[in-house]
Amino acid sequence: MKIALSGYYGFDNAGDEALLSAICRSIQQLEPQAEFVIFSGFPERTTQMHGLRAVNRMNPWQLIRELLTSNLLISGGGSLLQDVTGPRSLPYYISIVALAKTLGKPVIFYAQGIGPINRNFSKWLMRIIANKVDLITLRDEDSLLLLQELGINRPPIKLTADPVFALEPSGSDLLKTANIIKELGLEPQKLVGVSVRPWSALEGYQPNLARVLDALVQKGYQVIFIPMDYARDWPESQRVLALMEEKGHIVQQHLSSMEHLALLSGFDLLVGMRLHSLIFAANRGVPFAGIAYDPKIVAFLKSFGLNPLPESSSAMLLELERLLESPGLSEHISSRVRDLRLRAEENAALALSLIR
Repeated sequence: MKIALSGYYGFDNAGDEALLSAICRSIQQLEPQAEFVIFSGFPERTTQMHGLRAVNRMNPWQLIRELLTSNLLISGGGSLLQDVTGPRSLPYYISIVALAKTLGKPVIFYAQGIGPINRNFSKWLMRIIANKVDLITLRDEDSLLLLQELGINRPPIKLTADPVFALEPSGSDLLKTANIIKELGLEPQKLVGVSVRPWSALEGYQPNLARVLDALVQKGYQVIFIPMDYARDWPESQRVLALMEEKGHIVQQHLSSMEHLALLSGFDLLVGMRLHSLIFAANRGVPFAGIAYDPKIVAFLKSFGLNPLPESSSAMLLELERLLESPGLSEHISSRVRDLRLRAEENAALALSLIR
């Protein structure tokens, strides 16, 4: 049994690499003989990181050859089908789906978060091609509503959860990340993680966040910036850190997705812009606060009964203090995650049902 996976893989983004790990692990737990081929931006990097065979996602002949010998195409997970990051992303991923269906292969949208989709051409493509796939699983209700608005109603659609909720870090991951905290000269308590990314629509948030982080340091907390997409997030982390008057730290190592999970295990709070930084924190039962640069952040926060962080520094600080001082919050998050973990594991069984 050979399964092809199409997604934003090979680009050193911790969230997307975690999705790849979670999808393959969940499927192999149910079907140990399953083989995978990954459509990757950097195949060698994907093979080195995951131990999986990968091919160049931009080489059409390789894609056709691999799809011809595959039993299933998995498109996802993540936020592949949207057009806010540029006009080419959605047509690319949809074209892979169209190619697989032309070759007679079953296709699943695997725990995807759909949208935003604003361009008329994007909406037309989605309506034409998405109605031809065999199964759609979604990670949030807002994605379900958007599919309904777009007139996508032919495939079975099921609301599940992000595959990353099914991941658990190993003992060696926990040991390595404990050493990272030690190497930074920090104590393993009163830790606040920060995951930021550049986003032009939110330009100007940096001084307010820096003031809030200063206030937390003054209360005895240790602030650590955690780049999730190292090339993009490290400069933004450095930018906010430079605005702080108190001392903060940036993780220098390129961590794997499992190491990101392990690192957050001992934190008191995570302040994040990256969706998967929030998912990683929730996975470990760590309270989290989201800076909403995209509707997917709002949708995720809503699923935990939370609102995005306010923009003003005073309101932001009040909300972070509330999260840090809320008794039982960690257990509440862990309880919610237990349900999401079960729903995340459904994705693999549903995918395999298309070829068994």
